[in-house]
Amino acid sequence: MNESDRQARISQLQNHRHALLQQRDRRGAPIASIDMELNVVRSELQALYETGRLQKLRTLTPRGRANQVRIA
Repeated sequence: MNESDRQARISQLQNHRHALLQQRDRRGAPIASIDMELNVVRSELQALYETGRLQKLRTLTPRGRANQVRIA
């Protein structure tokens, strides 16, 4: 998944999350099925954010030298 696909999916999930929260608010109480779907959306968003964070770390770390420690 390239960066633009990741960003598009994040936007799509955020919009879906917002719609679910509005739907839950209209009912006046948490609904189990909506809460389960919100958990799925939240999990996928967290995974996408983590993927982006790791990609940024890889671009900032010089290749071949990442996590190398010299022991004298």
